Amino acid sequence: MKLLDSLYTIVSEDVAEGRHSYTIELDPEHFIYKAHFPGEPITPGVCIMQIAHELLEKLCDCQLNIECVKSVKFLRVISPNENTTINYIFQKVTIDEGGVKCQVEVATEEVTFAKLSIVCSK
Repeated sequence: MKLLDSLYTIVSEDVAEGRHSYTIELDPEHFIYKAHFPGEPITPGVCIMQIAHELLEKLCDCQLNIECVKSVKFLRVISPNENTTINYIFQKVTIDEGGVKCQVEVATEEVTFAKLSIVCSK
């Protein structure tokens, strides 16, 4: 299930030496938040990972399959009531004929929510 344009929209994209970032806007009215959790909504970890996957596909302009999650650290919860604008920062992106490897930081200016290291195949 694609989450782009339902759970989140892309607000901006920024390319700098050694990093590529997307600023996204979460939809606090999305049905996922009604179940996870009523009255105290938080973004599920699997959705944080799926957003990273979708943005990496956009960055590489191709479809990718997640082959391996080398590490994932969920450091703080993402509440759509407190933080609707989030940055996905892709670093150490390596693209070759076999696939893509990268590190992703999910953060705002003040807070880091998650750090991921993923390997995808084309």
